[in-house]
Amino acid sequence: MNKNKHLIELSESTSTDFGRVNFSDQSDAQRVFSAIWELEGQVNNGGFDQYLRNCETDIILHAPTALKTIGANNCATIVGSAIDLLSPFPPDCDARSDAIDDASDDIDDRLNALDSQFFAYPDDIHELLFAFVANHSREFGELPGSENSG
Repeated sequence: MNKNKHLIELSESTSTDFGRVNFSDQSDAQRVFSAIWELEGQVNNGGFDQYLRNCETDIILHAPTALKTIGANNCATIVGSAIDLLSPFPPDCDARSDAIDDASDDIDDRLNALDSQFFAYPDDIHELLFAFVANHSREFGELPGSENSG
């Protein structure tokens, strides 16, 4: 079974709030899914530079908690390190873009190093997210091949 395919299909369905409901209005389980799915999409497309520039502040700041919730503690540390590079954390996308543009080359180098660490996938995010979704079938519905506990 291709668990990543099922997660992609789920992300595009009405079984998730991802991209359809304001992040602050989502349930805890939906916020976990949305934060991780947004992180994965943005970082894999353009690294932490793109992620920090393009995502909403509340989603970014929730990502380490969401990763810890599914057991992706190593990835949570990496994301937390990227967030810490912009301390104090700018309140919106424009301010973050300005902060990144104004930052030293050292920040770019550190973001690139964090990209490499993330791309090494020290935690199997897809496996962990699939298990999380399967364990929250009331929120996300039944997934093929999963053993749902509630």
